[in-house]
Parts: sequence; structure tokens; C-alpha cells
Amino acid sequence: MNKVILVSAILIIAISNFAFAQGVGSNGVSDARTMGMAKAFTASSFGLFAIGKNPANLFQDSSKKVELILPIPLPNISGAIGSNFISLDDYNYFFGTKVTNADGSTSGRLLTEQDKAKLKNLFVEGGTVTSDIHIQLVSISIQPAKNFGAFAFTVSDRISGIMTFPKSLIDLGIDGNLPNKVYNFNDTEFKASWLRKYSVSYARDLKIFKSFKVGASVNFISGFFYAGLEQVKTELKTGDANVITGKGDFLAYSAFSPDFKVKYNFVDDKKEENFSATPFPTPAGRGVGFDFGISTMLSNNFSIGFSITDIGKIKWDKEVAQYSSNAAIYLDDLTDQAQRDTLINRITGKESGKFINSIETEMATAVHIGASLKLESIPGTMLLAVDYHQGFNNEPGNSKKQRIALGIDWYDLGIFALRTGCSFGGFDKFNWALGLGIDFGLFALNFGTPDFQYLVSPNKARRITFAVDSIWRF
Repeated sequence: MNKVILVSAILIIAISNFAFAQGVGSNGVSDARTMGMAKAFTASSFGLFAIGKNPANLFQDSSKKVELILPIPLPNISGAIGSNFISLDDYNYFFGTKVTNADGSTSGRLLTEQDKAKLKNLFVEGGTVTSDIHIQLVSISIQPAKNFGAFAFTVSDRISGIMTFPKSLIDLGIDGNLPNKVYNFNDTEFKASWLRKYSVSYARDLKIFKSFKVGASVNFISGFFYAGLEQVKTELKTGDANVITGKGDFLAYSAFSPDFKVKYNFVDDKKEENFSATPFPTPAGRGVGFDFGISTMLSNNFSIGFSITDIGKIKWDKEVAQYSSNAAIYLDDLTDQAQRDTLINRITGKESGKFINSIETEMATAVHIGASLKLESIPGTMLLAVDYHQGFNNEPGNSKKQRIALGIDWYDLGIFALRTGCSFGGFDKFNWALGLGIDFGLFALNFGTPDFQYLVSPNKARRITFAVDSIWRF
């Protein structure tokens, strides 16, 4: 069992320490109005809130000519952190329970066979932890005349990460190193990045059908850090007499802004340099991406939309490091320091680090299809929206798993707007959303969460999500 603890600890270190020792896709967080509608937006987000979703809807049939997003009166910020597999109840049951022993000492819960099966079942679809923070720093849109179209310029930051624990690691931890078993860790995943996006957008109505709007955005990306596991094919085999053999096989990259003064363990320079705090760090990578969208009104109240977002790649060429391992593993004596050191190095690639010229990473490319229906024969006005979202990769904030979203925005209720919706599929599997808007005319405030079900039943919570923002209209 000691070998199990050692191997498990090393694998966790290989995932987490790799990233931190060095210093919107289909599913990511968004603005508060969209979050309150379960992230349905393709035919139901307008003006500046359409940027990054469907740029065609930047153009509006409105008397307002200018929109501004500023840090006042409320900053435009949204965030999510949590997992897709374990709730607060589950965590407390398996890891938060303390048992008092006869000698007065405390220990964790002793798992029954039923408990072990339940714990394994939590990881059947993968044990993934994610974090995603999005900040709209400043935005402006101008629509001087309807026949001229609408222009917009936006600046936003996104700091996001995803980490998946391999199922074999859980099996090792629960069952121990059972003899004559093979454990592979190819489902391990880790990616994290900080990206700043400068977007220039244009949209106009071509006056086909009732309305036919087209729009596009050019996104100039500055990347301030990246860390990721490119591949993991590490495999362990347990034999008789507690012998562990196998192969350490993985490839990982990282890149950091020179202003962060990151010290890699393979650099001999002992000079101490302090982190340089600046709102405009030197980029470690750059890229250019594109968004394209269309939106057509088939009747006075019914619209459909289509968009593809974040088409492009980022080239990282500052402080780029590579860690890799492709070597045999053998351990038959836990007390042998040399064997332990070799095991650590071949699983983590600790001593293999080196600088390389550059790497490329994909943006969170996704396709969005949606429809909306406006109902006016009720108190106020109600907008019903249905969306389909599909990511082309599993970059942070994105998912290859399809997601269906149903959203409602009930507005013109005095100064208030009530929002709700449900989402099915994707990384989150299910969301019940709730949001509130307060429109003072000159500016509006928005609050929303796509995970209201966890506020109703906090012990079942798997993640925390929030979004607040404000917008000025002239």
C-alpha cells in the first residue's frame, strides 16, 4: 500500500506541480444576461453582448447609437469553478468524515465495499475539475445609421484551466496495487492559460427577408501564460512480490510572459528576480482568430441565427519549455532512494526540461445554432430562445459534447427583467439558470447564474458560478 501512496502522489504532482511550480467556446462563462438564460445566445444576444457569440447581432434595430461597457457601476465579470463528478455531499462523505479511534486519535472514514463502488462510480465519466474567469475590460459599439452598420471594439481577459484525474489513479487508491493488473493514465488531462482578446467587429443588415444580418470579428490574441499536457501514455503493471514495472511516457509544454520572471528548474541562473506586476504583461504568445455569424428575422417575432467563433491558433514563442518522458519504470524496493528518484523523474519528467523555440495551441472553436421567438401579447415582453452548441475541441471553456440550451428573457416589467432557462449536455450535463436585469434607461445592471439548482440545494453543488455586469446606452 505504501507503493500505491507513492505512485498516486507522484501522478498528482505530475499534473499540478508541472503547471504551478513554473510559476468562450461552447461551454465557457459569459455575460450575466446570457448566464441567466442558461447560455442561450445565438439568436437572443444583441449589441455588445453579441460579441464573441454571434457578431451579426451587433447590429440592432434600435434608436440607441452607442453602447459602452466600463468597470462602473458594475464590472463585467463572470466565473465558474468546480467539477463534473463530485458534489459537496459526496466530498463530505468520503473525505470530510473523521472517526475517533479507541486511543483518541482521528482518522478518515473506513470504506466498505459498497462505498468503494460508489466512489469509483463518481469517476465513470471522468473526474474533471475546471475553472474559468472572464472579464470584459472595456467595450464600445457605434451604430451611426442603420444603412451604415455597426462597429465595435472590445477588450477582454479569460483565465481558464481544466484538469482530469485518470480513472486508474482512483482504482490504485481504492484497491491498492493488486497483482497482475495494468494501469494506464492516458485519460489524464491538464491545460491552463491566460488570454487577452482585442476584438474588432462589424455587422450590418442586408435587407433580405424581413431582416438578414451578417457580422464578423477579428480577434487579436495576446497570451500571457500557457501550461498543458500534450499527451500522457504512462502505464504501470503490478507483478508478484509488489514489483511495479511499466513505462513513463508523456509530453508537456509551458510558456510564460518574461515579466513573470519564472525560473525553470533546468536553468542554472541563481539570480533572484521579482514578479513584475503590470496590467499589460509582455505576451508569451500571439494569435489571430475570427468569428462569423448570420441572423435572420423570418417574421416580426421569429429569428434564427448561426455562428462560428474562435477560429484560429496561438503561437507561443517566449519562455517556452518542454518536459517529456519515454523510459522504462521498475520499482521493487520502496526503501531504495535511487529507485524512488528514478520513478519520480520518469513519471514527471522532472529532469528533462529544456527550452524550445515555439508551440501552437488551438483556440476554443465552436459552432452555435439558435432560434428566438418574441411574445408581446402578455404583460411585458417575453423572448424565448433555443440553442445548439458544439465545440470542435476540448480546450478550456469548450467541449466536443453537444449542448442544448433553452432560455427565457421576460422584460419590460417596469425597469426589471426576469430570466431563466435550462441547459442539457456539454461538460456541465445539466443547468437550471436564473437571472435578473435592472434597466435605468441610461445604463442597465445584470446578474445571473446558470447553476441556480445549486443555490436551491447547496449540498448537491458541484461548482460555483456567478456573473455580474453593467452596460451604458446612448
